[in-house]
Amino acid sequence: MERGNYWQRMRRSRMSRRALLRASGRAGVGAAGLALVGCGDDDDDDAQPQATAQVQQQDQPQQQQAQQQAMQQQQQQAMQQQQAEQQAEQQAQRQAQQEADAEEQAEQQAQQQQQQATVGNRQYGGNLSVYTAPNWDGFDPHRTNLAHPFQVYNDSMGRLVEIYDNAGPVYGADLMSLPEIPDEETYIFRADQGAHFWDRYPTEGGRAFTARDAEANIVRQIDALDAEGVPDSRFARQAQYAQTAPIDVPDELTLVCKTDGPNATYLETVHMGYSFMTSIEAMELWHGTWMEDQTNVELVSGCGPFIPTIFEPEGRLHLERNPDYWRSLEGQQMPFIDSLTWVIISDQTAVETAYRNGDLDTVTLNVLAVEGIHEDFPDHIRFERGVVLPLAMRFNYNPEMPDNPWLDRRVPYAFHLAMDRDAIIDFVYLGAGKPSAIQHINWYHGWSIDQDTMRTLPGYRPDKASDIAEANAMIRAAGIEEGHEFELVVADIFEGLYQGASELYQNMLQEALGVSISIRLEPYDAIFGQLATGNFPGHMPIWVGAGTGDPTGQWNARLVFGGSENWEHYNHPPTEEIVKTMLVTLDAEARREMATEVSWNLLGEDDRYGLDSFAGFSVMGNGIDTSIHWPYYNAPRRSTHQVWEREGWHWRKEVWMDTTHPDFPGDRA
Repeated sequence: MERGNYWQRMRRSRMSRRALLRASGRAGVGAAGLALVGCGDDDDDDAQPQATAQVQQQDQPQQQQAQQQAMQQQQQQAMQQQQAEQQAEQQAQRQAQQEADAEEQAEQQAQQQQQQATVGNRQYGGNLSVYTAPNWDGFDPHRTNLAHPFQVYNDSMGRLVEIYDNAGPVYGADLMSLPEIPDEETYIFRADQGAHFWDRYPTEGGRAFTARDAEANIVRQIDALDAEGVPDSRFARQAQYAQTAPIDVPDELTLVCKTDGPNATYLETVHMGYSFMTSIEAMELWHGTWMEDQTNVELVSGCGPFIPTIFEPEGRLHLERNPDYWRSLEGQQMPFIDSLTWVIISDQTAVETAYRNGDLDTVTLNVLAVEGIHEDFPDHIRFERGVVLPLAMRFNYNPEMPDNPWLDRRVPYAFHLAMDRDAIIDFVYLGAGKPSAIQHINWYHGWSIDQDTMRTLPGYRPDKASDIAEANAMIRAAGIEEGHEFELVVADIFEGLYQGASELYQNMLQEALGVSISIRLEPYDAIFGQLATGNFPGHMPIWVGAGTGDPTGQWNARLVFGGSENWEHYNHPPTEEIVKTMLVTLDAEARREMATEVSWNLLGEDDRYGLDSFAGFSVMGNGIDTSIHWPYYNAPRRSTHQVWEREGWHWRKEVWMDTTHPDFPGDRA
C-alpha cells in the first residue's frame, strides 16, 4: 500500500455527498459530463466520416451532392441539438449552482445564528444535577473499573489528549498538545497547554502539569503492581501501555513515547479509560490507600474543570468549579456551571420523580418513561444515542478452575444459541436497542459483520426453534444431562435497575436447555474480584465495556492470552495472531476487514476453526439511550447526538445553564 494513496482516500472519505455535488457544479461538470469522463475510444468519433468518404469516391456526382446535402442537414440538426442540450445543461448547472450556493448560504446563516444564540448567550452559574447508579470502587484513576468513577474522572481529571468527537474519532489537545509523529513508532507530546493541578493538597499552589507527571502515570500502569509490589490485574490498561517501549523526558515540557513497532491505536491508549493523569505526589502518598479508603474524596489530585468536595456513598458526589481551570472555549474560560452534583439513585421511578420535580436537569430512562415525561413537558428536549455498554453473558475458560463446565465449547455455544436477544432487548430496553455480534456497536461503526448478515446467523436469527433444537443437541453431546445445575452471577445493580431481568434469563435458559439455573446476586466490585482471580462461574446479564469504534486496542488486551482484560481466559492462537496484526496495521480499512474476520471467529462461524474460536462472552445487544433534558440545560451537540461511552468524553466543562429561563431551579447546591 502506498501511504500517499491511503491519505488521499482518507481525505476523500471526509467529503460528504453534498460537498461532492457542489464541487462538480463549481467545476462546470454536469451529470452527463461526469458520466462521459473516461468512457469510450477517441477513434470512434472519426469512424462515420471515414466510411462516408469511401462511398463518395464510388458514387456518381449527383449522389455525392445529395449525400453532402443530407450530411450537412444532419450535421446542422446535430449541432442545433447539441447546442440546445448544452444550453439546457448549462441552465441546469446554473440552477444547481444557485441552489447549492443558496443552501450553503442558508447553512452558514443557520450556523452563525446558532453560534450567536449559543456562544453569545453562554452564561456562568448554576448547579448541574445529574444522576448515577450506586456503583463505586474508589478514587484510583488507574484501577477503578466502574462507570460512576469513570464519569467523575471525566469531570475532574485530564488525559494527555482527549477525544473531541467519537464519530471519527476526532482527537484534540488536553493536558498536552496532539503529538508530533515523525515516524510510525515515535510520539512526541508537549506540555504546552498551560495545564496545572488544583490548588489543594498535595499540590498547593497549583503547580504545572509536567512531562514527569505523564511519565510517572504511564510507568505505574506498565508496572501494574500493588502496594506490596505484587502484580495487580486491576490495572486493566496495562496491556496497551506495555506496548510503550522506552519513555524519554528530555525536559519538563517534552514527553517522547516510542512503541515496540507500528501501533495503530496508541492515541486510543492515551485518551481512553484508565488513562487519567494524577500528580506524582498523589501516587507517592496514596498508591496503597486508594484501594483501602475508597470513599475518601480528599484522595484526589487532578487538573480538571471540577474538584470533588463531598462524597456521600448513598447520596451524592459533589464537585465544585475549578476557579483556576486553564482552558477556554471561544474566549470564555471553562467551566461555566458553578458546581456539578452526581445524585446516587438506584430506582428508576425515583429518578423520573426527581426529574419531574426539577431536582435533576437531564435523565436517561426507558422509552416509555421519556415519552410520558415529554407528553407532560412538551418543551423539554429529547435525544437518543447508542450505548457501548452491551448486554452480554460471560463464560470462564480457565482450565485451572475445578469442574469447569465451559471448557467444552459446545456448552457456552448452546447458551449462546438459547438466548432470545429480541426478547431480552424488549424486556431490558423496551425495544430501544439492537442485537450486536461483538461488544462494539456493529450497527453504528461497521467494524463487524453487518446487521442484515448477522441476523441470519445461529443465535441471532429470528427462528428460535432451530436455535433451541441445535442448542439441545450441542449440550447433550457435551455430556450435560437434563437438570444439571449451573450457578450464574448477576450484578445486583443490574437487577436493581431492571428488576426481573435475571429471572428472564433464568427461565429462558432453563426452558430452552432443560437445565437448572441458580442465581447469585453480587456487587460489581465483588464480581470484578472474581474476574481478576479467574474463579467466576459465569455471568448473566452483564455489561461488557467497549470503546466507540475500532476494537483493535481492546482486542489486544481481551483476546490475547494473558492480556490484562482477558478475564475469560480466551485462548485461540489464530485469532490472537489476527488482532496482533491489526495493531501494527496503519491502514484503517485493512483493520476493518480483519475485524470482520475476527467477528466470524468469535461467533464460532469460521469453518476452519469451528467452536474452538468461540468467544468467552456472548453479546445480546446494545441499548439506545432515550434521554430528555430541561430547556434551560445547554450541552454540546456531540454529547447528545453521538454515542454514549464512559471512557472518552469530558464535555461537561462546556455545559451552561440559562439562568434567566423561567424553569431554571435556582441555587440547589
